Amino acid sequence: MDCLNCFEITARLHMYIDRELNSEEIAIVQEHLEDCPSCECRFHFDMRIKRLVHERCTIQHAPQHLREAVMRLAHAPAGTYAELDPELVKEIKADLKGGG
Repeated sequence: MDCLNCFEITARLHMYIDRELNSEEIAIVQEHLEDCPSCECRFHFDMRIKRLVHERCTIQHAPQHLREAVMRLAHAPAGTYAELDPELVKEIKADLKGGG
């Protein structure tokens, strides 16, 4: 693979950031970034955006009691009716009221 121009490097930046390139392509992108301040700036900008999105869009975990209830339901035999503990139902309803 020959040296790539800025357009081709920019097109590969997200694959580079996500570690989806092979070792040869990684070396080529890294070499270009070392020699090209413009592409290096773009790389750092894209990395900051990706981190920001990851930090702001992380899904919060459901409460432990809800996860346990879902797992019990998921492992119940098919076609069976699962009875939830009334205290658990109260907790789930309280969580829904508090979160909405």
